Amino acid sequence: MYTSIKVKGSTKKKLDILQSKIIISTGKKVSLQNVLDRISDYALLHENELIKKKPALKDDPAWKEAIDWGEETDASKVDEYLYN
Repeated sequence: MYTSIKVKGSTKKKLDILQSKIIISTGKKVSLQNVLDRISDYALLHENELIKKKPALKDDPAWKEAIDWGEETDASKVDEYLYN
């Protein structure tokens, strides 16, 4: 069974380059599906390395305590504060 997935244009270009390199090095035509299959197999074999690349959620700066800058703010003026 096949499923459609959406990828960014830049990701599609990278996949096309990888597909071309595989074709050149093996001399055999491979489909984009085959390239994705190989990537997913490789990722599962090296999943610890892949998972380590992402910082733990507790280390993400977005989850740290807010800093009080001593400024009074008004929620209705968020766009003005952000873009001016």
